[in-house]
Amino acid sequence: MATAITDIGSRRELFVDNFLIESLNGARLKLQEPRPGGVAIEYDQPWEREPAGSRSFYTSVIKDGDIYRMYYRGDMTYSCYAESTDGINWTKPSLGLVEVEGSTENNAIVKGRPLYPFVDGRAGVPDSERYKANSYVKGGLAGHVSSDGIHWRKLRDEVIVPGELVNHFDANSVMFWSEVEDLYLLYTRHMEGGRRATARATSEDFVNWTGPTLMEYSNTGTTTPSEHLYTNQTQPYFRAPHIYISMPGRIFFADERHISREDDIAFARTRVITEEVRRFYDAEVGEKAGGVGDVADGVFLTSRAGSTTYDFTFRESFVRPGIGLSNWTTRNNYPACGVVQTGPTEMSLYVNRNYGQKTAYLERMTLRLDGFTSLNAPYDGGEMTTRPFTFSGKQLEINYSTSAAGSIRVELQDAEGRPVPGHGLNECRELVGDEIARSVAWERGCSVSDLAGRPVRLRFVMKDADLYSLRFQP
Repeated sequence: MATAITDIGSRRELFVDNFLIESLNGARLKLQEPRPGGVAIEYDQPWEREPAGSRSFYTSVIKDGDIYRMYYRGDMTYSCYAESTDGINWTKPSLGLVEVEGSTENNAIVKGRPLYPFVDGRAGVPDSERYKANSYVKGGLAGHVSSDGIHWRKLRDEVIVPGELVNHFDANSVMFWSEVEDLYLLYTRHMEGGRRATARATSEDFVNWTGPTLMEYSNTGTTTPSEHLYTNQTQPYFRAPHIYISMPGRIFFADERHISREDDIAFARTRVITEEVRRFYDAEVGEKAGGVGDVADGVFLTSRAGSTTYDFTFRESFVRPGIGLSNWTTRNNYPACGVVQTGPTEMSLYVNRNYGQKTAYLERMTLRLDGFTSLNAPYDGGEMTTRPFTFSGKQLEINYSTSAAGSIRVELQDAEGRPVPGHGLNECRELVGDEIARSVAWERGCSVSDLAGRPVRLRFVMKDADLYSLRFQP
């Protein structure tokens, strides 16, 4: 049977799954570790906390032109807003919209169930509806629109997405406009096979939605995930919008109050909550925050435009609780919805920390651009060969990093795996360094335009190096 040929055009492809990979020899896919970037915001205002601590949660971060916008649940009562010019230093503007304890000097935008906004990139959207959001109400999800992302109005009295599934919408529901699918998408929580999972729906107009399609998980081959995934935080990656990244909060239970599966209960009975953690919880958090019987971390999944499957290649923790006791209690370490560029080579994600405590805050964490994962080769070397594909473009650009001892060389092959004359491994100029964008060169230069539209393969031979992404420059 002939091997299928994929057309990647000039799209950027990340090594977040095995989409391009046919064979690995000594190389592997590696999950990268976000680095601490400091406190984004502290939940330190009266409408964001109670005297015992803060239950502020469910954060969305959006880069909107030159402004970064942040939306979050203020304690259990308000939707709050913060903004930034760089995604690093945030302010909470006094908006004068919602009265809290006799004053409107606060950054609350609505009282009640939190809003989960996005910027609508669909062509022809009226300015008055450029920003859209949903909120959970009785019966399903309500739709909201805004001209400025601050002043909101309900789209209509009826819900736009009715609840149909067990435990439907019991976490933030993520919506966005997909430029690749030319549709509005919804990813939302439900319960499947006794575990917290995600379903997807689509809409052409934001008002009329399809029924839910249960997402499948690659590691189980079913619509039931291998662990409880409390949130999903699915978003198109801004440098490769055909790739949807997902950063769920993954929960492990040590009690049986919120689980029903026999295997989950058996696992919970093996977990030990130490007296040290219990004493810390009683002193710093308290039962109102939800109990001491669960701990969470952040994980990394992906999907692709049009797919109803999450690729769960990387089972390891993406965001760990860390040193100390403060993040080993309930509802901590949940990544916010949204990854944004915060520097020429840097992107940021945001993580809920110290939930229920007086010290609660949102942490900024950083990665290099495209650097969620990589194709990694050790010091002893390794290589990868792609499946055959076609492309459009003039030069092959890669995002890579090597050690001082490391290197990368690239060979272009025909569909049968034979080196293309002039683009062989021994003709490639060795790449040593660390760059977000570098064109691969052979002895004859960088041009590959004569191969555009023809089925080819790429072979990467690497030593102590990481390859984060590739694309053919148009």
